[in-house]
Order: sequence, then C-alpha cells, then structure tokens
Amino acid sequence: MNWTYRIREQNKVALALGAVFIIIVLANWWVSYSMKEVSNQFKSVYQDRLVPALDIAAMQERYYQNLMLLEEHMQAQSKEQELHLQAKFNQNIKEVDSLLAKYETTLLTQKEAEDLQEFKAALRQLTELQHAAMNLSQTSDKAAASSMYTTEVVPAFNQMLLPLHALSKLQQEVGHELYASAEKQLSSLKTLSYLVIALAVILALLVGALLQTSRSMKHIKPQKFHLN
Repeated sequence: MNWTYRIREQNKVALALGAVFIIIVLANWWVSYSMKEVSNQFKSVYQDRLVPALDIAAMQERYYQNLMLLEEHMQAQSKEQELHLQAKFNQNIKEVDSLLAKYETTLLTQKEAEDLQEFKAALRQLTELQHAAMNLSQTSDKAAASSMYTTEVVPAFNQMLLPLHALSKLQQEVGHELYASAEKQLSSLKTLSYLVIALAVILALLVGALLQTSRSMKHIKPQKFHLN
C-alpha cells in the first residue's frame, strides 16, 4: 500500500507542476498579446491622431496665408508682384491637396469621415471663389475683386473653418480615448502580473508541501503484523 500511496502523491506533484506551467504559458501569451495591443494603440495615437492634427493645423495655416495673399494681390501695384503672389498662392493649394490626401489615408471614425466630406466640399467652394477673385484682380478689376473678397471669399473661408475645427476637435477626443484604453490595459496587465505571482507562490508552497509529505512517507517503516 505504501508504494501505491507514493505514486498518488507523485501524480499530485506532477499535476501541480503542470498547472504552474499552464498558468505561466497562458499568462505569457496574454501579456504578449496585450502589450502588442497597447503598442498598436500608442502607434495609432501618433500616426492617426498626432500627425493628422498637425496636418490639419498646417492646412488651416496655408489657407490663412492664401487669404492674406489674395488681399495683397488686390493691392499689388505691378504684374511682377501679382505673379509672385499668385505663385505662392498656388503652391499653398498644392501643399493643402497633398496634406489632405495624406490625411485621408489615416484611420477615420464615421464622424470624422462625415466632417471630412463636408470640409472638402467647403474647400472646393472656397478655392473656386479665391481663384475667381484673383482672376478679377489680375484683369485690373480691383474693385470687383475686393467686393467679391468681402462678400463671398471671407464668408466661404469662415464656413470652411467649421468642419476643419470639428476634425481638429475629434482628433483630440479620439486620441484621448485611445490613450485611456491603453492605460486601462496596462493597469490590467499589472493586476495580472500580481495575480500570476500570487498563484505561483501558492502553487510552489503546495508543491513543496507535497514533496515534503512524499519524503516523510519514505521514512515510515512498514508495520509487520503477525497472526497470533
């Protein structure tokens, strides 16, 4: 009976060691998976939120510049100055088109996609009006260009800013949500690590106790019983 008891104890030890191994493997897998998710979230904060926010600010700056360039164009006293201002104006439009194409490749929420379409429509209207006002200025019809600038270009510019500001605000909100989610996952990983350590300690104590019991059983001499 003694050897059968020792086999049972050895099976318990093996089971406990197997449980420790399984827990370690599962914990390692979950930590690796969670760390990858956290890394992707922080990468998204940079690639899909921080960089696009800077691009939005750059687009806004270019159109503020174009507004001033158009005003300067209407006050220009020579063709050379007009051509110089028009070249800077067209360069800004090309840069905005490039930034916009880059922005469209980033991860967009449904609300961002809707605001983006609204922004593009307002941008097309503003660009057409600016070109029309500049064409009037180039033909020396400065009065008509100035009137169009005041009554149509400036209101169209202000209208274009509405969806652009909405996109900028969404960048901040979604970026904050991604950061909060990453922080929550990191907190969960910290709790999991403490739990795994606690389980490992408990199981190690159990294994030690089982081994101690097994060694104690080996030193017990079997009793010999004789019939009277």
